[in-house]
Amino acid sequence: MPDWAVPRPRITKLIAEGTQRCPLTIVTGPPGAGKTMALALWAAAEPGTVAWISMDDFDNQPGAFWSYAVAALGRSGVALPAGLSAASRRRASGHMFLLQLASVLAAQSPPVSLVVDDLHVLTKLTVLTELDFILRNAQPGLRMVVSSRVDPLLPLHRYRLAGELTEIRASDLAFSTVEARLLLAQHGSALSADSLGRLMRRTEGWAAGLRLAAMSMDGCSDPDQFVKELITEDSALTGYLVEEVLKGAPPQVREVLLTTSILEHVNAEAASELTGDERAGAILPAMARANAFVQPTGYGWYRYHTLFAEVLRLKLRREYADRVATVHRRAARWCERNGMLTAAVQHATQADDWQLAATVVIDALAISEIIEPRSSPSLADEFRCMPRGEAWAGPQPYLVAAAVELAAGRYDSCAAALDMGEGMLAPLAADDDAACRLAAAVIRVTTSRRTGDLVAAAAAVSDAEALVSRMPEDKLAQHPEVRARVLADRGAVELWPGHLDEATRFLDAGVAAATGPGGEHERAACLGHLALVEALRGQLRHAAKLADQATAALAAQDQPPPPQQQCPAALAALAWVHLERDELREAGRLLKQLDAALSVSPDKLIGAVACLVAACGGLAEGHGGATVQMVARARSGWSVPAWLDQRLSLIESRAYAAAGDTSAAATAAERAGGDSSPEAAATLVHAWLAAGDGKNARLALASALAARSGEPERVRVQACLADARLSYYSGDRARGCRSLVHALRLAEREQLRLPFVLEQGWIGPVLRRDPELASIHRRLFPSAPRHDQPQGGSGLPPEATVLVVEPPTERELEVLRHVSGMLNTAEIASEMCISINTVKAHLKSSYRKLAASHRGEAVRRARQLNLI
Repeated sequence: MPDWAVPRPRITKLIAEGTQRCPLTIVTGPPGAGKTMALALWAAAEPGTVAWISMDDFDNQPGAFWSYAVAALGRSGVALPAGLSAASRRRASGHMFLLQLASVLAAQSPPVSLVVDDLHVLTKLTVLTELDFILRNAQPGLRMVVSSRVDPLLPLHRYRLAGELTEIRASDLAFSTVEARLLLAQHGSALSADSLGRLMRRTEGWAAGLRLAAMSMDGCSDPDQFVKELITEDSALTGYLVEEVLKGAPPQVREVLLTTSILEHVNAEAASELTGDERAGAILPAMARANAFVQPTGYGWYRYHTLFAEVLRLKLRREYADRVATVHRRAARWCERNGMLTAAVQHATQADDWQLAATVVIDALAISEIIEPRSSPSLADEFRCMPRGEAWAGPQPYLVAAAVELAAGRYDSCAAALDMGEGMLAPLAADDDAACRLAAAVIRVTTSRRTGDLVAAAAAVSDAEALVSRMPEDKLAQHPEVRARVLADRGAVELWPGHLDEATRFLDAGVAAATGPGGEHERAACLGHLALVEALRGQLRHAAKLADQATAALAAQDQPPPPQQQCPAALAALAWVHLERDELREAGRLLKQLDAALSVSPDKLIGAVACLVAACGGLAEGHGGATVQMVARARSGWSVPAWLDQRLSLIESRAYAAAGDTSAAATAAERAGGDSSPEAAATLVHAWLAAGDGKNARLALASALAARSGEPERVRVQACLADARLSYYSGDRARGCRSLVHALRLAEREQLRLPFVLEQGWIGPVLRRDPELASIHRRLFPSAPRHDQPQGGSGLPPEATVLVVEPPTERELEVLRHVSGMLNTAEIASEMCISINTVKAHLKSSYRKLAASHRGEAVRRARQLNLI
């Protein structure tokens, strides 16, 4: 054995097990796959008798072959009659010789193993027929082990069917990473883990490739860089593959190999298209049989070994440089016809034909795949290097450039490119270049939704609807996702002004249109917006179900999609559901996922809804300052829809009231429609009661109680709570209890907990006096600490478990009042004319007395106990 040989016990075991079970073991693989070395390692470890013959081109005659075989058997120790050796040389006796040899071998016990190395050079039918005869008639005393570059011309199907064949293929011979590292070490070379991984991917564990690389690295100053530049014109690997594989190929085979090497996978149709030769397709199966570097992948498709493909492409560029662009254009057109969009674009760009690449995208109605990438690498990545500032012959490159800029969030550049594209479309008739016009409309809709321009979004989606209605049905049948995309956009645009019924109608139609393969993202978008509509209506259970369906539409192999590829509307709807149920930790987790999704697919409305959810969550946790900040963020940079602005104003009112700014709280509630909206009126009642103004609270209550059965349960719950609070405030406990009970009953179906959390300051004492009521509605007031609150937080309602070690002093309460007004430590010290350290001491004492761990918790508990 050479000193560089690497022991490969797993291969040795495969061969050993094969010879024990079956009379025939074949080891096949391309040149340099390590077949001979694998057999040699096994033979060295084999305790039984092994005879070995190696074939070459001069042994393809019966006399020569059997002469070598008999000599090898004799050298291995097999006792052969003297006449048998002479007969093998004369070949005079013919069949009698074979009978005698089979008889002698059949008597061997234990069996003798005959290794025939490079059996592929034997092509004479006479020799192979005789070899088959010996193998069938020399049992049980003969085990034959052969190596070959291709399947030997023996009746393998018969042996396979009888269970008498062991097959060890190139995939079995491929080196593992551990074996490759050992081989490199034997040659005095070492690589980093990343470089070794890259070498393994390119060589696919091919033994000769690894050894040639190891030999070439000897004395190399930068082995890692060497791996990156493995295939060059003068490299040892290139020379080996050219000499061993390519050089002896017939001209027609060489032509097919070079021309089709630009494809990742090739079939007969593709080969004929690229070569322009209809006979090229018939060559592929023969190449796969004769050359293990051409590997069948099933259903008539083939692939080239990675290194072999690299060498072929190198030779194509060197020998036929003037044909490369033409071949890539042919490949682009063929891929386009066969629905291989990304591959078509890649070939067009490699031909430096950007007009063709952009046209492929536009004609495939695939502009959305650039705007919102659905895979990695994305279609948009293929256009990153498209020249800017070029004067293109058609509008397609401008439109694609606009989509690329939009995907990157560069809205000014997007608008400029879009204007150029639409400028070229303007002189044409309305029905000309419908695909280009539709792409432009989709870009405008998406831009408008991202920037918050409702008027422009509505106009663009109307244009898209008109274009789709005039598009041939056969074209739409090929791309059903296009109709679904336009319906999803229309539904989203109807949601903006709060037209929930209209939005639902379009979104339902979008779901129905996106049932086929390829429409998963459009289906998810429609389902996600439907979920948001239901959440806005207060139908939390239905909203959660629809959101789950949206996530499932994007799931691959039962695995949820990563956050950045999830549907933003679905995430917003689910966050809303968990917020209303006071499951704040889960709502926060979903908001983080939503933030990741919006970074890929921004949407001004969904982003504002996320801010609304975050603001409500902050209010529930006692962070009034954060609530006001999130409300401001939701309104920033666009004209907020009226319904959303109202909800933001209501949350703003609550935050001001919690901070003690009752005047601002009342103003915000009145801005939300205190006289005309029951929900705004209920919020106004709470604002006036926070100010201690029962008179104005009673005046506002009348509008709150106007909430009828058609209003969402959330609004009716808030109206009942407003009446209950005012009744308790006024001393009418009976009415207060009735209204509270009504609110609790209304909240049970959808598990609306948030309204009670926001009113916990007065509800807590009521429930402590009426534990039976708390028990009846314990699902709204869980007895165990919730996972989304700090341990030691509220149980029944939060007030029920607040234990006061001793009452805070008046000075400590004054500090807490300033804290509730969002003053920091230095500002409190200035207001009270005391030192910062004294403020900290008062806070520390308050934490101890109120069993709190931070400022917000101390303020919340002080309010629960009506101390501030």
